[in-house]
Amino acid sequence: MRVLDEVADAFRTARRHEGRAVRSSVRIPEQFEYPITAPRWARVERHLGCPLPQLGYGQGHWWLPDGLETVWDLAAHVERGRPDWEPPLERTVEAWHEAQIFAGVRAVLMDAGSLDSADVVRSARLGADLGLE
Repeated sequence: MRVLDEVADAFRTARRHEGRAVRSSVRIPEQFEYPITAPRWARVERHLGCPLPQLGYGQGHWWLPDGLETVWDLAAHVERGRPDWEPPLERTVEAWHEAQIFAGVRAVLMDAGSLDSADVVRSARLGADLGLE
């Protein structure tokens, strides 16, 4: 699930102050409040730590690369670039919602506990580590 969690967190990071709501759509353009731009796409790429295909530009508008239309397309690309991350177990809207929720919870835990993102993954036993269990 780490691939999907990181994709969700990358979009959350790229949106910054544009809202943290869980997105119902799995289409990439709907992950942003505003149109996709090169700087927003670069933020997604930096967060994921693997090269993404370049956006196209024409008629004053940025275009997604061919073959990248949904979060599942992006997750498949990230799986190839980050083989150390677990791929999604299922490709459902529910799994996408859960990944977005986890990304938000992880951000809060990282801020509250001064934790590194690599330490806040689903397989971590944070409750035990924080003395809550």
